Amino acid sequence: MQSIAEMPFIAGHVALDFVNTAEERGHPDAADALCTPGDLRLWGQRYGLISRSDVVTADERPELGLALEARELLYALLFARVHGPPAPEAQFARLAEIASQAYVAATLQPDDDGSVGWRWSPSELSTIRHVAVANGVDLLRNGPSERLKQCPGEHCGWFFLDSTRRGNRRWCAMSECGQEAKDERRRARRQAAAGHMHQRPPG
Repeated sequence: MQSIAEMPFIAGHVALDFVNTAEERGHPDAADALCTPGDLRLWGQRYGLISRSDVVTADERPELGLALEARELLYALLFARVHGPPAPEAQFARLAEIASQAYVAATLQPDDDGSVGWRWSPSELSTIRHVAVANGVDLLRNGPSERLKQCPGEHCGWFFLDSTRRGNRRWCAMSECGQEAKDERRRARRQAAAGHMHQRPPG
């Protein structure tokens, strides 16, 4: 898995990009890019959610565990939305608890167009979790479910919103999983052709 410093943001939604910091869940080779509070801080800085700082204070260390719990809960609910069956009520109840924490930490501020939106402090590491959860709730409530997809690529499982006109995007990135699938099909055809040649009777 790519490091936080190199990880692309391909999902088209902050909650999905946050969930995508892990891949291959349930597989022996599962990978997680968020291993330390510093990883979490760097992700939030790259996404523009928190201000630049290389210092992780002692009171921020528990935040990594809280962020990972929120991330995996969002993953489970998104997976259920895409693949079914519906998620258990207990998961929605826990999401409501985590979301309430996010809203308590937020302020409601006006935008230039007169609308209002939730804002969180850019100096708090917990802002990453709060933004991901609040936006994840909005996506689960109002998002276009037919456009919410999960990449079928081997060793992947990233979520994304399909913004193509025809709604036929299949891969998280054609240059990565899509290319790997093409290469695999090409190898399979070559192997099949080679096997067919070996089975031909001598002339």
